[in-house]
Amino acid sequence: MQVKLGLSSPSTQELSLEAFHMKCQRQLLQIKWHQFIRNVAISATTGLPSIAETISGRRNGLFGHVARLADDVPAHKALRSQINLSLGRPPNNQWSRHPGRPRNRWVDQIRRDNNLAPADLWRRAVNRGHRGATLRPVLAMR
Repeated sequence: MQVKLGLSSPSTQELSLEAFHMKCQRQLLQIKWHQFIRNVAISATTGLPSIAETISGRRNGLFGHVARLADDVPAHKALRSQINLSLGRPPNNQWSRHPGRPRNRWVDQIRRDNNLAPADLWRRAVNRGHRGATLRPVLAMR
């Protein structure tokens, strides 16, 4: 299972992080480069998830934490305004986007990780304390 951090094909940063993660696992197992052991075998031996899965899980955890903060906390307000913006609700009537290419936002990363709209993820995260719903079932469905 591969969790995507960025675009549909793995980015250079993602590949570099995964290579570093594998190098660290090889060092932990004291495997030398001339032993020619495949990465799949090393991952199965260590039992560690890929670095992309780890990052995605932590990103989802932080999203849920910020969504469940009190309404007057600045981080909650900022995330709420991003969610409203993704639903087409600008902060006021005079607001408009800056010209040029849209920036890659953290909320966009969350959307790519889970293949769900941020508003749906927001509802799941906020209701987590009430019904026990988490983002984990979303990750397991992929």
